[in-house]
Amino acid sequence: MKNIIYEGADGNINLLYPNSNMDIVEVAKKDVPTGVKYKILEKEDLPEFYWLGAWEYDFDTNSDGVGL
Repeated sequence: MKNIIYEGADGNINLLYPNSNMDIVEVAKKDVPTGVKYKILEKEDLPEFYWLGAWEYDFDTNSDGVGL
């Protein structure tokens, strides 16, 4: 299962669990805020959810697109 991460306005990483009936890229473009870079990752590549507030990711060097 794939998930979408992006940096919120507060600087924290936000995590989206998309509906499996929709194309994940379309979900990202639709649900990530306009102009914000996102990354699509496999669930097993995510750190433990417990540490969500401490997650960091460099979207400038490795992203899959931008919210529309």
